[in-house]
Amino acid sequence: MRPLRAIIPTLVTVWLVWLLDISLGALPPLGRVLDPINGCMANAENTSKNYTITTPVQGLKQGVTVWLDNRMVPHIHADNETDVYYAQGYIHAYFRMWQMDMQTRAAAGRISEVAGEKALNYDRMQRRKGMVYAAEQSLKAMEAEPVTKDMLDAYTQGINQYISTLTYKDLPIEYKLMNFWPEPWTNLKAALLLKLMADDLTGYTEDIEMTALKEQLSEEDMDMFFPLRVKGSTPVIPDSTHYAPASLSVPAVPNGDIWAHLKAVTTTSNNYTEPAGIGSNNWAVGSSRTAKHAAILCNDPHLSLRLPALWFEVQMQTPTMNVYGVSLPGSPGVVIGFNDHISWGMTNNYRDVKDYYEIKSIGRQVYLFDGKQTNFDRREERIRIKGKDDYIDTVLYTVHGPVMYDEQFEDPLHTHKKMAMRWMAHRGTNELLCVYQLNRATDYNKFVAAIQHFECPAQNFVYADKQGNVAMWGQGQFVNKWTGQGRYIMEGKDSATLWKELIPMHENPHVLNPAQGFVSSANQIVTDSTYPYWYDGYFKEFRAWRINDVLHNKGQMTVNDMFVLQNDVYSELAAKSLPVMLQHFDKLMVNAQELLYLKDLEQWDYRLTATSKAATVYQIWWKSLHTTIWKERIGPKGVIIYPTPERTVQMMQDSNEHLFAKGTAFHDGMKQAVMNSWKATMDSVHQLERTVGTEWYKVKNTSIQHLGKIASFGYEGLKIGGWGNVVNAATDDHGPSWRMVVQMSKDIAAYGIYPGGQSGNPGSPYYSNFIKSWVAGKYYKLTFLPSAKQSDHPSIKYTWTLQPK
Repeated sequence: MRPLRAIIPTLVTVWLVWLLDISLGALPPLGRVLDPINGCMANAENTSKNYTITTPVQGLKQGVTVWLDNRMVPHIHADNETDVYYAQGYIHAYFRMWQMDMQTRAAAGRISEVAGEKALNYDRMQRRKGMVYAAEQSLKAMEAEPVTKDMLDAYTQGINQYISTLTYKDLPIEYKLMNFWPEPWTNLKAALLLKLMADDLTGYTEDIEMTALKEQLSEEDMDMFFPLRVKGSTPVIPDSTHYAPASLSVPAVPNGDIWAHLKAVTTTSNNYTEPAGIGSNNWAVGSSRTAKHAAILCNDPHLSLRLPALWFEVQMQTPTMNVYGVSLPGSPGVVIGFNDHISWGMTNNYRDVKDYYEIKSIGRQVYLFDGKQTNFDRREERIRIKGKDDYIDTVLYTVHGPVMYDEQFEDPLHTHKKMAMRWMAHRGTNELLCVYQLNRATDYNKFVAAIQHFECPAQNFVYADKQGNVAMWGQGQFVNKWTGQGRYIMEGKDSATLWKELIPMHENPHVLNPAQGFVSSANQIVTDSTYPYWYDGYFKEFRAWRINDVLHNKGQMTVNDMFVLQNDVYSELAAKSLPVMLQHFDKLMVNAQELLYLKDLEQWDYRLTATSKAATVYQIWWKSLHTTIWKERIGPKGVIIYPTPERTVQMMQDSNEHLFAKGTAFHDGMKQAVMNSWKATMDSVHQLERTVGTEWYKVKNTSIQHLGKIASFGYEGLKIGGWGNVVNAATDDHGPSWRMVVQMSKDIAAYGIYPGGQSGNPGSPYYSNFIKSWVAGKYYKLTFLPSAKQSDHPSIKYTWTLQPK
């Protein structure tokens, strides 16, 4: 018995050690994770951690000095071009390795490998978009250019040097919780990250829904509800800008039946959600309009709110460059920022660069094109799934591009059609060369030369320099389309609907030092109707109306004025729509309590401040009214797409008879729509009073979620105002991702902030330390060190030396 008593505890111990060292379903090995020395506890960083260290690394040509300031922003000083990108790669990996890994896996459709079967549909979508194919094409272009190949090679080497030093103890906590290990970095991963941004910024399309509506509404209604230009728009390139004669003639509309038909659509859904508003603002004020007679440039791109933060602040110095701004972890260089001579920023251009074609096929081997049977190119996509067998998805490629939707992967309206996608991002482009040249540009001409390499995603580039000049370019590579091309799904059976000539990029709309003394963009339409080429897109006007109104009417502007404008929450939508809503309101139809809410609205200043209750009532009422109007007019058709709020408000103001068709349920027109939506609003408001309350920030619940959806690593219910159609476009999950203001005086004064922190480690004091100030609308003064070495600046806290091994 005694031997048995000794053996049993030993066996139990061995069994427990084995059990705690294996994965059970979605659980990681608990023994490793809970290890107090090497597990998750090892990721907790003390606020007193010392970053003044010397790190021997392999691959550097010379030593690199990295000064870390009190916000953990690295100021990298290298004596040659290769070393500065090596160091940037190493530092990006040190602070953001898991984020870089997951984002490039997401781009490539490889999330199932680490998250399991729940990510399969997402991965299939990415593969069918041709994301890896697109990245491969651009990598060829980047590696064919010596400058960007060297840039990428050094950056990748720096990342891999960091990865080679990792032990389980050093792994970011997400790797431990998800039970996987970082794989070696490649140049392709940087290309994938850039394509992920292209997908985020140019991936949206309404082609399928618009094609279905085209079959169901009259041509008159389509033109009225969905005009290419909204009346009163203030374009990115100001009205009356002179455009040089076009070098290409606008093609004639092809003869014959060029559009696909979706009459068989049977999907019905009335779960329409009005888009909160697409975001990003930039503007630059020339020296003649500023109090200090120095140009001021402002930018606040609105993107997904998430942690680790999208951006990473950095300064990079070499003998040929001294640049400061934000970088994308996973890609070298500074994307938005300034140097000793110029500053620049971007907003999304939103011209349509993605079109769909209906493919007529015979089985899965051939399709019809120009009267002939043409073989599909086939790309086998093997999707590895954690804990499951691999999934094989064969994507068919045509002359137009990949077949994104077919009987194996249906489109949103379940039309059962094969649809191929033509997308500008599939071309082999080299936006990295633009970044390289922008970081070193010294004047307007060099800025213009640099952005000629920025093809997709198309951006509105704003510019300012020390000479007081300001400029704006609607920049990207665009097709010379015939009128209407790509607005609806096209027939893909012949060459008449193919993309033809590309518009020369120097003919993209632009302006330098306009008479008004400033330039601005906020995702509105790019030009007035005098621009010689046809285009369509997905434009919004409310923020542009507000920004241009403020800039036109301000006197001599200051940096503080720019802070105020970036944080502005005045709603042009409310100012234009609420008076019409109140005009049609019948007070005899409501009770005394509801009249109190109405009184608050009558006295409201149209500002969506965080604590406003009137803002909540208005927002719910407007959403209900917008849905009520178009659900009756369009919704029963079974397509979830409605006219924009801009167009809706204008039709309300004009009392347009087409807003309420004859024979519908709305025999009293606007009055009935207003009162029906008011009743629904009151029901929602009373429900909120019983739950979260009616202060606007509590209702919209601006949250910054962790990229891996780990709830304890994110933040909810931030006390911030705004919405997608106001300048401070903070919605529930999108918002200003990098507020930057740069005064281009002799000694540059720059300010910035983003929602997050420099570290990607949730256990670090630098993970989310910017959020409180970002919510409050505050800024940090950016420490821009001069080109000469300077480690004695008062904000410098640590010196980190990367030394050749």
